[in-house]
Amino acid sequence: MRILLILVFCCCGIFGCKRVGTEDTTVQINTYFHDSLDYPTKDIEIPTSLQKVFVENFFLPWSSSPTELLDSLNSFPGKELSYLENYLTDDEWYGENKKPHKKWQREEIVNNVNTKTFPNFLKKGIVISHTDLRRIPTNRPGFDKYSKAGEGYPFDYFQETALWANTPILIVHTSKDRQWGYVISSYYKGWVQMHDVAIVDEDFIGQWSTGSFCQPLSDQINLQNPDSNYAINAKMGMLLPFEEISDKPDKFLVFYANADENQNAKILKAEVDRNAVALSNFKFNESNLKQLVSNLVGRPYGWGGNLENRDCSSMIRDLLGTYRIWLPRDSKDQIEVGNKYDFPDTAEEKIRLIKEKGVPFLTILRKKGHNMLYVGDAPNGEPLILHAIWGLKTSYSNEQLRNFLNAYPMEGIHEDEDGRLKGRYIIGEAVITSVNAGAGSNGVTVPLIDEIYAMTNVLEN
Repeated sequence: MRILLILVFCCCGIFGCKRVGTEDTTVQINTYFHDSLDYPTKDIEIPTSLQKVFVENFFLPWSSSPTELLDSLNSFPGKELSYLENYLTDDEWYGENKKPHKKWQREEIVNNVNTKTFPNFLKKGIVISHTDLRRIPTNRPGFDKYSKAGEGYPFDYFQETALWANTPILIVHTSKDRQWGYVISSYYKGWVQMHDVAIVDEDFIGQWSTGSFCQPLSDQINLQNPDSNYAINAKMGMLLPFEEISDKPDKFLVFYANADENQNAKILKAEVDRNAVALSNFKFNESNLKQLVSNLVGRPYGWGGNLENRDCSSMIRDLLGTYRIWLPRDSKDQIEVGNKYDFPDTAEEKIRLIKEKGVPFLTILRKKGHNMLYVGDAPNGEPLILHAIWGLKTSYSNEQLRNFLNAYPMEGIHEDEDGRLKGRYIIGEAVITSVNAGAGSNGVTVPLIDEIYAMTNVLEN
């Protein structure tokens, strides 16, 4: 049978249509533009008490004693050192070569850590470069079987989260080769490379704790100091101390950290435009939200912050964090914040509840493994969501195999117990879609609304 592969990109009114597939297996996803959303018509006040909690949580690794943090270690998401024993005996982790980690590779990593001396460091620190927080002390990936639908790249399960520069940490333990540190941040624990962190003392903390903080409005704010060769780009979600400039009212001096030759932290200051950052009085309104959303939509998906990109929960966290609304890092924990609603079973009832009780930009929807931010309704009445998503689940009958293999690579397909071929329709970025995304595709994709099972309004309660 002659197979025709169709690739169409079109703009239709307020949304873009993406259609990818074959004669028998068509997938169509409508993506909406950021300037067409249901933004608040009036300013929404973010309680100062919540903003205070955000700052307090952010600096927890410095304000708490090491003993207090160690006593509460279990309360922080992430694996403890004992996970290394599990990894040593698990031969089902696959590497970048698509083959299982060999025993000698696992032994090499595990033997680099002396767990009997834990904790062997206990020094306060700060992240000086956007870095990866890892489940085990290695940059080598840990994938599930590549042949499974939705597995392989980018789902490196050793990648816990990204830590943006300027993040306070407690360095608890170091590897034998001193290249890795086990750290506690305010929202995750795990391993980071020591060259991406610096040690702070009380004098540094005192200088850093100015009481005046701002948040970047984009990821494109370059922080550089004329007396240093070290520079970074700020990221949405960072918290930056700043100083006023007396003769430049339209500018700020923001702080960013670097390290000296002994890996002790030092403060650098960069001049930035005042309108490039948010202060505590940053309004939760249409113009400001539109600016933030426009800087997120279209950004590549990044599982666990891989390649300095964002996944579903980190995108929501960084967006609302710009308003100093504290959210956990993991998607399963975010849905427990605020007022969580009992969710009905049918798609029609779910949509009715979202439209009646949802607050645009302050309501999180959840399906297993994925969070979405409700952003109002489309002209046709369907609720819209902003989300960083890898792809939609797909399912094909054996009769569609020939068509499927002409349209998609073999990797990422597996035959399920029901005899159907399972795969993914890749989106791979932050998009605005309807909650019905995936519907109307000849049963190939599973509509999001069918899998959404929970909703929470962040500011309620």
